[in-house]
Amino acid sequence: MRDDRDERVRSDTTTTEERVEMRGPGDPVAPPLGEPEVEQAVVRENEVVRQREDGTIERDTVREERRRRSRGSQIGLVLAILALLAAAAFGAWWYFTQASTTDVPAVEGMPLDRAVSTLQDDDLKAGIVTQPSDAPQGTVFRQDPTAGTEVDDGSTVQLLVSGGPSTKAVPNAVGLDEAVARDRLVAAGFEVKSREVFSEEKPGMVVSQTPAAGADAADGASVTIAVSKGTGLVDVPNVVGLSRGEAEAEISSAKLEANVVEVPSTDPAGTVVAQNPVGGQAREGSTVRLNVSQG
Repeated sequence: MRDDRDERVRSDTTTTEERVEMRGPGDPVAPPLGEPEVEQAVVRENEVVRQREDGTIERDTVREERRRRSRGSQIGLVLAILALLAAAAFGAWWYFTQASTTDVPAVEGMPLDRAVSTLQDDDLKAGIVTQPSDAPQGTVFRQDPTAGTEVDDGSTVQLLVSGGPSTKAVPNAVGLDEAVARDRLVAAGFEVKSREVFSEEKPGMVVSQTPAAGADAADGASVTIAVSKGTGLVDVPNVVGLSRGEAEAEISSAKLEANVVEVPSTDPAGTVVAQNPVGGQAREGSTVRLNVSQG
């Protein structure tokens, strides 16, 4: 029995032991169950037992240690990578969806070509609409958006361009009584000016107008009408032989003007010796020449 036991002791005996050590950052103690590990250490030990000739026991131990990341660490790494990818995707989306902007310049009052050039310098487009306006023809009298508004590059700014005042046909006033003619023109949106003229038409009748009937004129423009004050013909009195004072009074009473010229004559000084016209009719306000003797 003893020999058999000694024989077993003298024979080489190899013992292999493997253990797993659970290690976390700064915590050598294994965490509670259910929590993911950051790192695992796998230790494998091989022990060889020999009996020497002198009967002592010799033990040789070979230790092999390997480290591996736990499942929890792998999940955390995956989540971190996914978070970085999501952040990068969001950053790229934000960058490519953000349009550059600019402030709309003020172009009201500018000629159209200058206004368009100003917008193009700021990477903006011009939408042009022509409308009647009191502003000078061809100038911008309104813009939308207004100056200073922030818009995306390449946006369109609507420009309202003056086509000049709106026009309309002037109604006819010739042949109408002055009061009727005025009412017609004012109702059509025009101002009226009048002047009196001599005419064969009866007094108070409109004999002409400027602009003429049917012509295009700006809304609110003035139309001048010529109103008859009659023929204006008066009888020229004969004042030959009268004194200068008497003759001038007669001429003035006839609504005429006396033009006195002194001439040599054998008649008493200051006597009218001739006149022109001698008689008949003359236009009211016209001149009658009176030759007065110097004596």
